[in-house]
Amino acid sequence: MILDKFRLDGKAALVTGAGTGLGAAMALGLAEAGADVAVLGRRKGLVEETARRIEALGRRALAIGADVTEADEVARAVERTEETLGGVDILINGAGVINADPSVDVSPDDFRFVLDVNLTGAFLCAQAAGRGMLARGSGSIVSIGTFLGERGHRPARAAYNASKYGVVGLTKSLAMEWGGRGVRVNCICPGVHRTPMLAPALADPEVEEGLNERTILGRVGEPEDIVGLAVFLASDASAYITGESIFEDGGGWL
Repeated sequence: MILDKFRLDGKAALVTGAGTGLGAAMALGLAEAGADVAVLGRRKGLVEETARRIEALGRRALAIGADVTEADEVARAVERTEETLGGVDILINGAGVINADPSVDVSPDDFRFVLDVNLTGAFLCAQAAGRGMLARGSGSIVSIGTFLGERGHRPARAAYNASKYGVVGLTKSLAMEWGGRGVRVNCICPGVHRTPMLAPALADPEVEEGLNERTILGRVGEPEDIVGLAVFLASDASAYITGESIFEDGGGWL
């Protein structure tokens, strides 16, 4: 049955940036599809809450406080996941930060920080989880880009856009390198969603109205909107898809 291909029963997933927003929504979606899920984030209290919600769904969960920019912490997180839940079958690189300073003002340290979290962090997690996937000959990695990453529509997003362009390039490179060994690597490029990261901007009704007018479907995304695509890319339903960057942005600003 086709719907069985979307099931994740018996799979173990690791989701970074899973304390709030899109990361938490995807972690819960994977659990609803049958996966046991390790949730990772810098704020331990938030990922513990996500883990409790996963357990309430009847799945096993593991909350890990860690920084994706630190290779040792990432390696330990993967090791703990494998010890507790089994080999990592699915990795969702959801951790991300944004900087909206004008390019003439953004400091070198702030620029590097955005790249470290969004791009280097995605690489370190893929590298650490990928070793086990390659050894087992199977796995799915899904990184989170942005609809701005290939369009650059907005000003004052140099660090963010550069990091997300990098995520797209990383996705294609790993897909090319690892596809023949059973590991698929894809990227979701979401649009504007109602998350804590964007809450300050969306608090202005004029900002949200402007976004609605520029989006084909006429609304800002909700965190739940990304879940179906994440489950699809994590599951056997997408078994012949790799190296792709799929826009999930309500039509964006075509």
